[in-house]
Amino acid sequence: MVKLLKCKMLLISILSLLISNSLILTDVVGLEYGVGVNKNDELIWKCKVSNNLELDNLFGSDWDNGGIFNNISKGSMMKWKIYNIETNSSLIKIEVDIWFWIKDLNWGVKDNETQITYLTDPNNYSAGLSFINYKSLVPFWFPMPVGEYMGGLKLNPWYDVDNRVLPTLNVDIKKNGIFPGYPNENLKIIAIYNDQGILNSYKLYTKDNMVILDIAYDFLPFYVIPTIVILVSIFTIGIIIYIIKKNKSSKNQLMPRK
Repeated sequence: MVKLLKCKMLLISILSLLISNSLILTDVVGLEYGVGVNKNDELIWKCKVSNNLELDNLFGSDWDNGGIFNNISKGSMMKWKIYNIETNSSLIKIEVDIWFWIKDLNWGVKDNETQITYLTDPNNYSAGLSFINYKSLVPFWFPMPVGEYMGGLKLNPWYDVDNRVLPTLNVDIKKNGIFPGYPNENLKIIAIYNDQGILNSYKLYTKDNMVILDIAYDFLPFYVIPTIVILVSIFTIGIIIYIIKKNKSSKNQLMPRK
C-alpha cells in the first residue's frame, strides 16, 4: 500500500513537471513580436547635451555631417513620422520620414526618409550582431515586446541587455574597437527603451563617466494633456469668478445709502 502511494505521488510529480515544461515551451514558442508605433505617429527627440569638442575627438570632425546625428546641437530636436508599417512571418518593417535636428521647430520639408527592418524572430540573427551601421551604435526603435526581443538577439560582446527595470541596452566599446582610429577612446552608451520600443533615453559617456551626448524622447504622457487643460480651465474660471465678485463688491460700496 505504501509502495503504491509512493508510485502515485511520483507519477503525479512527473506529470506536473511535464505539464509545467509544456506550458513554458508553448509560451516561448507562441511569443509574437510586433510594432509598437502606428502609421502617422510623430516621434520627437530632444538633445539635452552635445559636447561637440569631445565628440570630434571621439569620432572625428565629420561625425555630425550625416546620419542620425546630422547637425545635432544642444536644444535641437529631431522628428520622425511613420508613413508605412509592414509585418509578416519573416520581417517587421517601418518606413519613416525624418526631419533632422533643428531648434526653431519650423519643420518644413522632410530631410530624409528611411526604413528600419528586423527579422520577426530575433533568434534567426547570427551570433555577434552589432549596430555599427548606425552612427548612434544603437537603434532608435525596436520591435515589441522590446525587452524580450533584445534578449533574444545574439549580440556582439560590446552589448549587454538589462531588463531588470526598463529595457536597456548597455554598450562598452574600447578605443580602436570598431576599426583603427574609431573610436579614438573608450566609450559607453546607455540606451533605455519604452514599452513601444522607442528609444527613450540615450547617453554617451567617455572617460571619467562624462556625458558628452544626451538625447531624450520628447513627449507628454496621454494623461498629462487632459490634466493640464482641466487645471487651466479651473484656474481661468476661478479668475473670472473673482473678478465678478470684486466688481459687485465695488458697485455695492459706491451705491448711495437711503
